[in-house]
Amino acid sequence: MMKKTTITPESTLLEGFNEFEKSQPWSKNTRRSYRKNVINLSDYMLKQGLEPVFENIDYEFVKKWENDQRKRYSPVSIKQHKGTMQSMFSYYNQLGVITGNPFSALKVVNANKPKHHSRALNIVELYQVYKAAFELQENGVNVLIPVLVDMFTALRVTSLEKLTVRSVSTTMNGLVYEFDPKKDRVKEDKLLDQYLEEEGDNHTDNSPNSKNKDFFIPLPPKLMQLLVQYIEHMKPDDALLYGLRRKPLINKQMNYVINKVCEHLGWIKVEYKNPEDRGQTKGKRKRKGEKIVHKTEKHFTPHGLRYTLSTLFHEMGVSDDAIRFLLGHSRYELGALQHYILSDTKYIKEIRAAQVIIETLFETAMELESNYNITLNLEEVYDEIPNVFRNQLKNKNYINLFKEHLVKYAFTALQQKILKESGNNYSDYFTFKAPELYNQITMVQQGYFPHAPMPYQQTHGMNPMPYDLTQPVPLYPSTHIHMGK
Repeated sequence: MMKKTTITPESTLLEGFNEFEKSQPWSKNTRRSYRKNVINLSDYMLKQGLEPVFENIDYEFVKKWENDQRKRYSPVSIKQHKGTMQSMFSYYNQLGVITGNPFSALKVVNANKPKHHSRALNIVELYQVYKAAFELQENGVNVLIPVLVDMFTALRVTSLEKLTVRSVSTTMNGLVYEFDPKKDRVKEDKLLDQYLEEEGDNHTDNSPNSKNKDFFIPLPPKLMQLLVQYIEHMKPDDALLYGLRRKPLINKQMNYVINKVCEHLGWIKVEYKNPEDRGQTKGKRKRKGEKIVHKTEKHFTPHGLRYTLSTLFHEMGVSDDAIRFLLGHSRYELGALQHYILSDTKYIKEIRAAQVIIETLFETAMELESNYNITLNLEEVYDEIPNVFRNQLKNKNYINLFKEHLVKYAFTALQQKILKESGNNYSDYFTFKAPELYNQITMVQQGYFPHAPMPYQQTHGMNPMPYDLTQPVPLYPSTHIHMGK
């Protein structure tokens, strides 16, 4: 029997979704995510001068929409947006409301997937890696500094291997490193060029010679504090990063570091075959036997962190030129470091803002878990990160307001959960919203809402997040960092 519906080709997408969701067994988060996708598409249609109704969507429109999506979102995110619309259009196609499903014919190509040997992590997975690095370090496994440096810089492994203690700049709060345009390029970087739509921009080394170039990359506050603490008793020419065996990063050592993180997270399964215990062998081989590694689909390589950071930055709203700057593409290979810093301040500002947002988000999530057993909904928060990024660019102190908002959001979510479990008829339909730059955040009985406009500087507790390199930095949990000797 055909279901009855009040939806027609002249109905708006949101009207269609309101009816469509009633027939779907989705979770609260799924409903919220799908609704946001529909609202975003409706807003896009209005900006194109089209009414957001079913009859105005055909294949040509869908192709244009997908192409414009690539300017802001990764292929993975676009596929999720497309999936929402494809499901709804399929539903109304079966009911006879519309004819055909233009979203079904749309093929979203992920340039990364078929060609490179790793993958990009989403925000939740990247947080799991961040947290795992601290947990492993606490257990005496030397991974924290290599993982965090790779995570926040997206440096190639060849560049990571060249870092020395001298690379750490406490005056500029970042890393100064040497780059060889002939040796430090990898084929996989061409995929990043494709992803950033650089087909018309030939990034070859046009300098008069092929000598090494100096690069600078900023670091977020806590990582900078960790590095200063880490190198305190090291010599300027000592290697900065070390592998699991406490030797400098050479010969795939960074791969072993990442594999150890993957093993800790269950993304690599390790077993031992035919243990030798005949009294003829000694050491680990006697106890364990032949090591066999099974990589799950979540496994990634060091280069995966390079894809991850560029993808996250792209989705946050960091300009493509700033991302190219971060990745060390040859258009930014300059010999005079001081000129380089002065001429590219805008890009450094963008990168630093994005770094501090991710670090603050992860640190807050880890503190909430460690101290209060509260899990922050990172996916929902991440939807608002582009707005957070825009505000952070306007005022470097905004990050403190963002953290305060995260904490209040987390405790409000816990409050809603407790009230719901106690049988209270409490609405649990609320989402995280990036705080306005000039709004005070207050808690009220039915959730949290930004209101009561007042000057940003007067907001309680809003002090700048400094690069205070003189005080030991607290770790969650406390860690023991190998000093490179």
